[in-house]
Amino acid sequence: MPKPILRDLLEKILGASYLNDEDVLNVRRAVFEDGHITAQEADMLFQINHLPGKPDTWFDLFLEGITHFLVRQTMPHGYINQANAAWLMARIDHDGVVETETELELLMHVMKIAKNVTDDLEIYALNQVKIAVLEGRGFLAQGRQLKPGIIGEAEVDILRRVLYACSSEGGVGITKAEAEALFDINDVVTGADNSESWQRLFVGAIANHLMMLAAWEEPDIQEALRRERWLEQKSSGFVIPSFKGFGAAVKSLFSAPEYEYSHTNKSGIANAERITQSEAYWLIERLNRDGKLDANEKALLKFLREESPEIHESLMPYVNAA
Repeated sequence: MPKPILRDLLEKILGASYLNDEDVLNVRRAVFEDGHITAQEADMLFQINHLPGKPDTWFDLFLEGITHFLVRQTMPHGYINQANAAWLMARIDHDGVVETETELELLMHVMKIAKNVTDDLEIYALNQVKIAVLEGRGFLAQGRQLKPGIIGEAEVDILRRVLYACSSEGGVGITKAEAEALFDINDVVTGADNSESWQRLFVGAIANHLMMLAAWEEPDIQEALRRERWLEQKSSGFVIPSFKGFGAAVKSLFSAPEYEYSHTNKSGIANAERITQSEAYWLIERLNRDGKLDANEKALLKFLREESPEIHESLMPYVNAA
C-alpha cells in the first residue's frame, strides 16, 4: 500500500488535475522518505505524468522515481526482469509506440542505468525507430515533416542511445538481435535522403558485431540473484547490495575506447577480428535478403576488407563486388 502521506498527496494532485513546484518537492520527499516505492505509488506517478501543464521539476522526479522502482529496489539490484519490463511497456505503450518525450526519455534512462535489460525491452526501444520510419507514428514522428522511408538525425540519435545504453558500465558489444534490427531498418531506408550519420552508425555497429572480442558480460538475472543471496548469507548481517564492485573492477579491463590498447590478449583480439564461416554465412543471408547491395552494405564490406585480418572465402565475392 502507498504510504499514507504520499497517498493523500498524490490523490490531492490527481483530484485537482494540477501540480506546481511545491507539489513536486513534497512528492519527492514523500516518495524517497523510506527509500522504497510501491507498485501503487509508481502507478500514481504515471497518472500524474499524464496531467497537462506540469512544471519542469517534475521531469527529473518522474525519471528518478520510476527508475528506482524498476532498477534499484528489485532483486537482483540493477537488473530489469521480465515482469518489470512488461510493467514498463504496458504503461508507456500506445498501440505499439511511445507517444510522449517524457516516456521515451524514461525508457532510455532505465536502459542506461540498468546493468542488464530483457531482450524484449531492448527490441521494443529499437522498434520505436522502425515504426517512425515505416509508419510515421510515435514521438519520433511528431512535429516533424517525416517522409516514409527516411531516417533522420533524431532516429540515428535514438538508435545510438539504445545500442550503447545497455551494460553502460563497460559492455560495448552489438548483439545479433541489434544487428538484425539495424539491417531491417537499412532495408527500408535504402536509397533515401538519410542523415549522413546513419551510414556511420550502421557500418560501425555491424562491424562491431562481427569483429568485437567478447568482453565482460554481466551475469544473467538468475545468476546475479544467486550471487546476491549468497553474499547476503555470508555477510553476517551486513547486507551487501550487489555484485557491482567486483563486476566493475573486472569490466574496467574491457572499457571502450581504450579496450584494444589496454587488453593484453592480442591473439584474442586478432581472432575476434577475423570473419568466420558462421559470421560470413549470416552476413551473406542478410545481404541477399533484398537481392542487392546498397551503399551502406558496400561501405560495410569495404570496411571489413580494410580492417579484418582474415575473411572467410564465402564472403569474398561480396567483398570484391563492393
